[in-house]
Amino acid sequence: MKNFMHALKEWWKKRRLAKAELRQEKRIQRRSFWRNLVRRFTVRKMIMAIITYLYLLLCVAIVIVPIMWLVSAAFTNVGAIIFNADGSVTYNLTNQNALTEVVDTYLGAQRSIGEYGLFPFVPDLSKFSLNTYQFLLTYDAEPSFDFFKAFFRTLGVATLNTILVVTFSSLTGFAFSRYRFKGKKGALLTLLTLQMFPAFMGMIAILGIFETFGWRDNWVALTFIYVAGAIPYNTFIVRGYMRNVSKSLDEAAAIDGASNLQILVKVIVPLAVPIMGFIAVNAFMSPWLDYILPSIIMNGKPTVGVILYKYIGGTVSSLVNNPVVFMAGALLIAVPIMLVQIYMQKYIVFGLTTGGEKG
Repeated sequence: MKNFMHALKEWWKKRRLAKAELRQEKRIQRRSFWRNLVRRFTVRKMIMAIITYLYLLLCVAIVIVPIMWLVSAAFTNVGAIIFNADGSVTYNLTNQNALTEVVDTYLGAQRSIGEYGLFPFVPDLSKFSLNTYQFLLTYDAEPSFDFFKAFFRTLGVATLNTILVVTFSSLTGFAFSRYRFKGKKGALLTLLTLQMFPAFMGMIAILGIFETFGWRDNWVALTFIYVAGAIPYNTFIVRGYMRNVSKSLDEAAAIDGASNLQILVKVIVPLAVPIMGFIAVNAFMSPWLDYILPSIIMNGKPTVGVILYKYIGGTVSSLVNNPVVFMAGALLIAVPIMLVQIYMQKYIVFGLTTGGEKG
């Protein structure tokens, strides 16, 4: 009995000691937590954190505020375009002084000029209107301001350019990365040399060729100019990417009886989807946002970039200096670019995570 009582006392003593040690350990952990927290948030670090976040907020504001203003102006009824009951259109921005009036109104210098009103940074639902877009997409009194036709014309140029650039660049890059042939080094040097000269140097020659063959205002002919200018640069990109793809995949496919075309289509292309997606996005954006070349070649049938420039003073017309319609058009032409970026993103991720060689 004495031994049992002694063992029970010893067990109780050890249990109390264990609980005391556990409480002490928790106390030390709490102290170390608050000590580390105080050390982490010193005055200097807090000041640096505040400065960093203020800088990031400034960068976000620089990007977001113009976009919000753009959206607000595009969907706000400011009285610049009035559709009358008889079907006629009253258009207020018809002179060079209108721009000054509207800018003054933006800045709040003259808040009661005409019917313009202010453009708030956050869209005002009470002033929501599609009048600007109705005018932009239906105005065809002057052919050089027909935005609806220009939009689809530019879309055709960008789409055809994307298809041709990706196709020719992939074929050329595959040939340079996989085969040995006479003149290979000279051809690569020629492509590299062509990239040393800016495209502006050939503007006069291009204009002369288009005038001679009657290709002016021909969007298909314009597309081939973009394709010819994009192939050298993209060929180097594709060649560099395909050289990193193991040739043992080609050899394995050849042993199974695959032709060169089948190797390209079924083996190389699935692995080269990331770089082809990058090329496709660039090939689409290049003619979509271009102004200089279409302004020279496509005077009679302009692209959207040319028309938008005309709306802010690019030509002598009753529609000159119109920031309202310019903002609406700028917002509209941003939609295809966003769709292309979103659509191609999944293919880029797919290409990065699919394919490979087991070994």
